[in-house]
Amino acid sequence: MSTTVLFVEGLTQTANFYAALLGGELLDQSASFVRVTSDSSEVLIHQIPGATPDVSYTPREESAMKPVYFVSSIDGARSAVANLGGRVYDASTVATYGNVNYCDAVDPEGNVIQLAERLRW
Repeated sequence: MSTTVLFVEGLTQTANFYAALLGGELLDQSASFVRVTSDSSEVLIHQIPGATPDVSYTPREESAMKPVYFVSSIDGARSAVANLGGRVYDASTVATYGNVNYCDAVDPEGNVIQLAERLRW
């Protein structure tokens, strides 16, 4: 299992986004922290003190990090991302390397993430 720590402005929306995307549970919730855990990933979400969520974040394309989250279906995750306040890149951007399909998406805070689906041969 891998763990990602995110500092966010919108704690509740971001926690719900990752819980739904990863099929995870919300644990250890407080006013400033939520742990989202699934079989393959864990996301520790911290509220930035005094921050007010924006309604539309610009994707952080220049970030030094892009976490990869395994999902059971990229097609299903693509729909979920859009319904949960994120944005997903066009289906034509799905790439296959080895036995894994990859597709980039953006969470509600503008963090660029990568969705990965293991292919069964």
